[in-house]
Amino acid sequence: MRKTAAILLTALQLALPGATLAAAPTVPVPQVTAPAAVLMDAASGQVLFAKAAHRPRPPASMTKLMTLLLAVEAIRRGKAGWEQPVSVSEEAWRLGGSQIWLEPGEQLSLRQMLLAVAVGSANDAAVAVGEALAGSEAAFVRQMNLQARQLGMRHTSFRNAHGLQQVGHVTTAYDLALLARRAVRHRSLLDLTRRWEDRTIRNGKGGTLWLVNPNRLLKLYPGTDGLKTGYTSQAGYCVAATAKRGNMRLIAVVMGEPNSQARWADVIRLFNYGFANYRTLGVARRGVSVGTVEVTRGERRRVAAALARELWITVPRGSEAALRRQVRLPGRVAAPVRRGQRLGELRVTAGGQVVGEVPLVAAQQVRAVSFWGLWRRAILNMLGLQAGNG
Repeated sequence: MRKTAAILLTALQLALPGATLAAAPTVPVPQVTAPAAVLMDAASGQVLFAKAAHRPRPPASMTKLMTLLLAVEAIRRGKAGWEQPVSVSEEAWRLGGSQIWLEPGEQLSLRQMLLAVAVGSANDAAVAVGEALAGSEAAFVRQMNLQARQLGMRHTSFRNAHGLQQVGHVTTAYDLALLARRAVRHRSLLDLTRRWEDRTIRNGKGGTLWLVNPNRLLKLYPGTDGLKTGYTSQAGYCVAATAKRGNMRLIAVVMGEPNSQARWADVIRLFNYGFANYRTLGVARRGVSVGTVEVTRGERRRVAAALARELWITVPRGSEAALRRQVRLPGRVAAPVRRGQRLGELRVTAGGQVVGEVPLVAAQQVRAVSFWGLWRRAILNMLGLQAGNG
């Protein structure tokens, strides 16, 4: 957990996660040539730069980031295994574009298929993975769209698992940043996308495939460890990239670039801008108690109010002084109280403006006391004795 820090923002419009965070007055905004771009702090979700962020565009092979995410989350839940065999269908074999030339009936492990998707951007492997996890590519695409809705990707519609051009297959720079933010939570996914090359996959003819990652940022920008490039003639040159420096992780998405060099240059501008001018601070830690609430007619007289989740704030460098934390709790609550029941909230403000909020929940269950328990408590109180606990 990062050290909690105090920050004061004067005359700055610090936004809630998902909105654009205004730059400090002296900080020049980067000049990005991409038609659409987003720079997001991975921890807080705050947007540090946006350009046409919600305009739908074809994502090309950045689509495969969702394919990878669903696969590693299925493995994490125990619904799939790294070494399980994945067979190649004729549908996967027929695909064009980038591929590893799999043959119908050929089998590789799920790990090898995911390496082919992450490092080689293989369309045939992406479809094979979808078929293995959901029974068919169409069923897998339904899972992709369901996950997109759950992540808040409101302007995204997937039509396939690989990203080749298809009518209605669109997303946005902001939606891709949301997807990347979820993806970076998985170390196993980053372990796939950070690889510059791979020579571990053997094809059905006994040869070894040499896969080279098209994400040149892995070599160009220190700290880069993902995520996915894309290109079609309709989509242009695209990339959803992430880099970490110290305790700060940034996500940059650019779409529709005229050439590959332009996308690298724009992402480097965005990363330099973010790392140079902003800080990510942990201001609330999940599970920490920040107060108590009186419980009426409960077996316990009070219940602890704990933070429901952690809270990260992104702030411009050089503006630090003191964040204001406001604990908002009721004077009392009636039993029964469920563990995890919302009691109030912790608000973080700067210059009178709310910059973050975390629910405060009951840290333990408090059952309602029976009639005889209330009677016993009243008698003990009359006698000057204490009944119950804290």
